[in-house]
Amino acid sequence: MSFRNLLAALLAAASLDAAAGEYTDLWWNPQESGWGANIVQQGETAFVTLFVYGPDGQPTWYVAPAARTFAFDGAGRPAFRGTLYRTQGPWQGGAFDPSKVSNAPVGQMIVEPVADGAIVLAYDAEGLAVTKRLVRQTFELPAFGANYHASIRLRQAVPGQAPWGTRQYEADVLLHIDEGQVFLRVDEPQGRCNYRGPLVQEGKFGRIAGQYECEGGGTGTFQLTDFEVTRHGFSGYLRTFSPANNQYGRFAAARY
Repeated sequence: MSFRNLLAALLAAASLDAAAGEYTDLWWNPQESGWGANIVQQGETAFVTLFVYGPDGQPTWYVAPAARTFAFDGAGRPAFRGTLYRTQGPWQGGAFDPSKVSNAPVGQMIVEPVADGAIVLAYDAEGLAVTKRLVRQTFELPAFGANYHASIRLRQAVPGQAPWGTRQYEADVLLHIDEGQVFLRVDEPQGRCNYRGPLVQEGKFGRIAGQYECEGGGTGTFQLTDFEVTRHGFSGYLRTFSPANNQYGRFAAARY
């Protein structure tokens, strides 16, 4: 079976996606520029920093240094909960005095995943309850345009039926972007397939949705989510569908 069929099963089997959830990024509300949240996640623990403003209009920082996973949504994405603190310490212009470092709990904080890759941040601090919807902040696109060698593992299914198999293989990949349009060429053992679609960048992750065509006339639709590019390679989660066969799964590619 060609790569077009591997990609195809992903959309029909979207309900089986158990994304682990990776929230390390800078988060904000585009309609409320000037404040936000910085989340650094390691496994089931997140360090959350809120940079907001106090009642006097002055910059105020709150931190939840040990927010822990307490629940998962239907797609396997975690929700975090932890105690929120207000901290203070010595001025950095002089000798550091650890005795002046202190923190005081001011409330609780919860981060929950919602649709379209967003999160809901709910917290109470010093008697004030706040609930906001946040998205990843994007300020630069990743560097594209290189050759890669990929390892691909996709679950296969026939539309309307349960998944019936898994295929794992390696492929040479060319990745290129031009004016926001992504071109992905995959040379896998059974032939070449080309994928095209617009890139939507959301913080460190991107997503692409478009059409693919393969040698022999196969065509279909694909989605690529959790798409992350580094200087060493890229990875993501593929979903595709065609009338004959749908597939879904993860892949990673190392740069030559």
